[in-house]
Amino acid sequence: MPPSSEAVVPGVHHVMDGVWWFSGVRGANVYLVRLPSGAQVLVDAGMPGAAPVIISRLQALGIAHVDAILLTHRHVDHAGGAARLREALGARVVAGAGDVVDGSVRADRRTPAASCPVDVILPLEECEPLPGLLAIPAPGHTAGSTVYVMPALDLWCVGDVALHSGDRMSRPLPLANEDTPRQERTLQSIAARCGMNGAPGHGDPVVGGFGDLMRVLAARPPARSPWWLRVVMNPRAIARFVRRQAGRR
Repeated sequence: MPPSSEAVVPGVHHVMDGVWWFSGVRGANVYLVRLPSGAQVLVDAGMPGAAPVIISRLQALGIAHVDAILLTHRHVDHAGGAARLREALGARVVAGAGDVVDGSVRADRRTPAASCPVDVILPLEECEPLPGLLAIPAPGHTAGSTVYVMPALDLWCVGDVALHSGDRMSRPLPLANEDTPRQERTLQSIAARCGMNGAPGHGDPVVGGFGDLMRVLAARPPARSPWWLRVVMNPRAIARFVRRQAGRR
């Protein structure tokens, strides 16, 4: 089920204990999570130019510093605001090794200005970059795609491994993937493990039943129709995605 639409403060929605979702941010979903250790982390960073909105959301909550920015992958709608947030919040940027070149993650090869230094480069195997935080490599959408799990909350931040739309999960369009067969293997692996609560990169967060939604998706064969036909046949879902990317709910 999605969280209440009632905002704690404008643009900030309480998802569950220790988890907030920031709406009205250009790009992918941005979450604030308080780990059991007390550390506060952001999951993803929105588009370039989104940082002032994210900072204002944090200030409304009385937060001037976060410990880390966890990038699920390098795409510009997830990582574009990371450099500015890193500077403003004194946060360490965490990203998968496959998305890091010469110590930086480039949000998009066409937008080098969105490049951001990475302070913690995740290895190619599961690890615990912060106490109470599990990082699981999830390659396919990008080489360094990563799923972040907060076991104490049974919260799965899956980036673009799967998208939430309405009452179901869906696969990213193949043209958005670096390696679609590998992305499919990652989806199968993550779905088999996924727990109760989910924070996808697109669509609403899900409290309760998230793992079941993921397993239903994984059991459904990928569409055989061309990707453009999926766009044509799902205008409402595409319009909702575009609104969210533009920072409108």
